[in-house]
Amino acid sequence: MASDLIGTPADLLAVGLRTRAGTVAQLAALAVRDEDEVRRDLRTLVAEGYVAVDGEHVRYADPVDVVAATVRRRAAALEADLSQGLADLTRAVGALPGLTGEWASEGLRAGRAEVFHGPEAVVDLWHARNAREPSMRTDVVLPDASRLYVADPAMQEVWHDASRGEGRHARVIASIADATHPAAQDRVAEELAGGVQIRLLDAPPSWFWVTDETTVALPLVWGEHWPTSVLAIRDRAVAGMAGWLFERMWERAVPVRTEAAAWHPLLDLMSAGATLEAASRALGISERTGRRRISEAMSHFGAGTMLELGVAWASGRPR
Repeated sequence: MASDLIGTPADLLAVGLRTRAGTVAQLAALAVRDEDEVRRDLRTLVAEGYVAVDGEHVRYADPVDVVAATVRRRAAALEADLSQGLADLTRAVGALPGLTGEWASEGLRAGRAEVFHGPEAVVDLWHARNAREPSMRTDVVLPDASRLYVADPAMQEVWHDASRGEGRHARVIASIADATHPAAQDRVAEELAGGVQIRLLDAPPSWFWVTDETTVALPLVWGEHWPTSVLAIRDRAVAGMAGWLFERMWERAVPVRTEAAAWHPLLDLMSAGATLEAASRALGISERTGRRRISEAMSHFGAGTMLELGVAWASGRPR
């Protein structure tokens, strides 16, 4: 009988699920365990949601439901931690324009800072920066790209030059709404063809850009989607903070229109709030193809419903 001894809460649960032992005494006898030890392990299983104990009676929950609920809780906690971390970082970066006001005034005199005003402040800053010192690496957060749906050929040529050549790149984090807007489709295709890397988030926090890890451009009012007053600061420490924030956002974002657009980016977009139709359009596929890829994902994860697929994706999403 020694080989039949079962000593962990998980093993005790397995006996209970297999035999449906209705009382503590029955479960202890079937598990060949002391009743006090069984009660101790049952307390653990009650805390985890697998069983309910009412006096001497034991009832069992469906383990699939318990595991799904646990995954949902843990996935939500991880997402909340990450979202809170990004919120803290955006607040820190967003405080820079105000905190560096006096420093910026001195920086302007010393040539370490520039301020541009007006409806074309963003474009004017970009032209001035690249006329003086062409960028090798540029990262931009662009919450509102509606002004850019129709390309400015001169601006676009300079911008694409920043994406070509060894050691050069240009990356853009845009909103899902912009990338899926019908009027933006030609521009998105032109940017991708020009070598620009584009990823999507549901709600980017504010416009800003980082150039060559040395210069950061911020709106004077953090949170503006297309600022009319921008401050460019040439300082590695300040640019490093903004650059770190960009990288964390880039990791969370999903590429727009990938050649191997399987269900990974589709589920990323949908988990970020996009509908199946919008997510499919952002990836350059038909809604019918999108539905087929959702079906493939459900088969892959063994999910029978979209809820189950969401739970599986939240716990196993590639990073």
